Amino acid sequence: MGLVVGILVMASSVSIMSTDMYSPSLPSLAGYFDTTPSRVQLTISLNLLAFGMAQLVHGPLSDRFGRKPVLIVSLSLVVVFSLLCAVAQSIEQLIAARIALGACAAAEAVVGLAIIKDLYTEKQQVKAFALLGMVIAIAPGIAPIIGGYLHVLFGWQSNFFVLAGLAVLALLTVWRLLPESATPDPLAIVPKTVIRNYLVLIKNREFIIHSVILGVSLGLIFVFVTAAPFVLIDLLNVPVDQFGYYQGMIVLSFFMGSLFASRLAESIGSDTLLAIGVVMILIGAVILSVLVVFSIYTANTFTAAYAVMTFGMGPLFAVAPSLAMRSITGGSGSASAMLSGIEQMTAAAAAIAVTVLNDGTARPVALVTMVLLIVLLCLLRARRR
Repeated sequence: MGLVVGILVMASSVSIMSTDMYSPSLPSLAGYFDTTPSRVQLTISLNLLAFGMAQLVHGPLSDRFGRKPVLIVSLSLVVVFSLLCAVAQSIEQLIAARIALGACAAAEAVVGLAIIKDLYTEKQQVKAFALLGMVIAIAPGIAPIIGGYLHVLFGWQSNFFVLAGLAVLALLTVWRLLPESATPDPLAIVPKTVIRNYLVLIKNREFIIHSVILGVSLGLIFVFVTAAPFVLIDLLNVPVDQFGYYQGMIVLSFFMGSLFASRLAESIGSDTLLAIGVVMILIGAVILSVLVVFSIYTANTFTAAYAVMTFGMGPLFAVAPSLAMRSITGGSGSASAMLSGIEQMTAAAAAIAVTVLNDGTARPVALVTMVLLIVLLCLLRARRR
């Protein structure tokens, strides 16, 4: 398990870092390209939307051609579009390159999920997802710290040059060490087959509920990723090269939540772990909203409230994918694509919402957080039924 999960961590970290590494640069990009903060935020929110939609394509492709070839092509294109981001001459070019980068990087999420489903039993999957989440949590924690220093020392473009180098390293590792876990299915990309597989999944209530639960939780994370640079750097005067430490706090919390889930995966039930995660998210969301509504937040308290939520996301992200995937048989590539697609598109919708509502304060963050919390509670009620 260790080698495969390690390779998946490396490949997935590249796609995660493609968002988080340059987040400290977001406020300064408005001045660099002579544009508005809302247009700069589109480089994240539209990237996420493309990331989610493209997974619906990568899943069937991995069923048809195998997991490994899809990963290799994806990582190759990540190198190309990372370099195009670095040489962008306008905000429109950067947005376009980021959309393409998101569409290509999406394969890592789909293929990783499918490989774990291919190789492991349900209990092993919970441990694998917990380990994957725990180790991958390091990437978005380290990435903004590195990105902040790269921005100060070499400019925002250096983030994408470094990302391209990391993608090359992941590409070589996948090519040399990753085993193939699936038997290629020649019918997997026949349009009728693809449509039929997705319709079956859409009608699968257990699968859809757990997929949207994951999407809402990821949406809470990307509300922070999209809006926090402006709240912390512009409103609360956090230095650009220090921003990464604040994001690192919420990532460390997610890491600890994932470690907690991994340790308890075999001793308590999945439903209990899920309930613990939801309670922690509820507490953190309420604290954040109170702080923002009464304007009593600081950089530390704002981040700490999010850290409470991300601790709860550790158990939730360890359990929900397994609960969703246990409800399907066969076609794990398509199922992984649908799950990750729903997850990422829901998160993208949250990021777009906080972008559209941007008014120069932290109020949109609190508003979108509470809406997502209400949706999460409705999903849990539907799940109990």
